[in-house]
Amino acid sequence: MDPYDTYTDKQLFESLAKTRKQREMDRLLKEIIRRYEKPLATKLRLTIPYDEDLIGLIVNDVFIDVWRKRRKLASVESPRAWLLKVLSFKMSDAIQKVKGREEYVDFTTSDYLEIPENHPDFDEERYEGMVQKIQRAVANMPVQRRVAFTMRVFDGLSIAGIARLRNLNEQTVKNHVGLVRQQLRKMFRKGRKEGYK
Repeated sequence: MDPYDTYTDKQLFESLAKTRKQREMDRLLKEIIRRYEKPLATKLRLTIPYDEDLIGLIVNDVFIDVWRKRRKLASVESPRAWLLKVLSFKMSDAIQKVKGREEYVDFTTSDYLEIPENHPDFDEERYEGMVQKIQRAVANMPVQRRVAFTMRVFDGLSIAGIARLRNLNEQTVKNHVGLVRQQLRKMFRKGRKEGYK
């Protein structure tokens, strides 16, 4: 087994481009993530200082691009410069998407189910109880299902990205995520009938 931690960045990129062995690809990708996850996040914090969730999503998207474009990485002369370029594109896209979703929320609408923390009707204990209930329910689900749901909902990865990273069929990932959502919906329907006990 090659000690990938002694490889240069260029060697890592070239090896990831050339290898056809799944286990080797996973180890190479993990080493690239280990080297660059913190530096990329630090770079983003200079532009987006208060949104750790968004920073995490953007950095994950960069590594999904590394995986998606792995066969072309052998021609990359400077992996660091390439990653920073991808990061800037991903950051720009993410900021545009976030801006596009920002809209005025009318509190009188019956569609609006979430109550912000500063709203007088916000019940912190009930909210915490619901969060814990969801976490317990997800934690008790089969591993593949739990991992797919967590990556999709909490990490914000695409179905295609999860399928590539987990070496699964896209339909399988959709099924896992859908089953968890279905179980959670049933749980909350039951909870409403019982008065959220």
